[in-house]
Amino acid sequence: MKKLLAITFISLLFYSCTTTEKIVLSGKIKENISKSELMDAFLISYPSDDPFLPEGGSEFFSEKNSEIIWGSNKKKFYVFKNVSEPVSCGIIFCRNGNGTLESWHDSLELARESISKIKSNKNKISKSDTVYSKSPDVLSKTESERRLEFASRWNDPGYTEAGFPQSESFWIFLKNPPPNSNPYAEMACRIAKSEYNLKGFTIRVWNFNQKEFGMARCF
Repeated sequence: MKKLLAITFISLLFYSCTTTEKIVLSGKIKENISKSELMDAFLISYPSDDPFLPEGGSEFFSEKNSEIIWGSNKKKFYVFKNVSEPVSCGIIFCRNGNGTLESWHDSLELARESISKIKSNKNKISKSDTVYSKSPDVLSKTESERRLEFASRWNDPGYTEAGFPQSESFWIFLKNPPPNSNPYAEMACRIAKSEYNLKGFTIRVWNFNQKEFGMARCF
């Protein structure tokens, strides 16, 4: 009897699930929605359709603050703009990061082409004209205090950890880092410079088995 009830429950669960095509046609997916809003649209989808599960994939383009995410069935590829924190996945759950939906496509190639048309967000600023977006409170702190605060930004047990093993090195540990984590390290460097007035070290990205996935020199 219990086995029959379990089979019935699972059958009803999958029967109530919807597909990517139906979600798109429903109008729930539209430009400028947040990642949280897109995730809400996939609450009753099949797991393979959901781009916010670890089985899916993502690519982050740090020079354009853009990101592509997709579900494991690769039916749609979603392009997000204004991304400073990309998706980061553990074994079961993902942290969404930020950004707003720019477009969606039927292939990864088309999604990449749409990003190639976006102008770089990097401004050409001379060394003498460097501008920092730090608050006076941050500027009043010592370098050691700023380093501790910068490292604590990645303090999410089970998902991310970070620290300075030496003064010239900053290590970030991710549960499930992107295969090429160089853009992620570059993003961390921009945050260090713009928000904490920190530089003068190399940033390396590792998984929890201490395998290196990317690096960036932050000078």
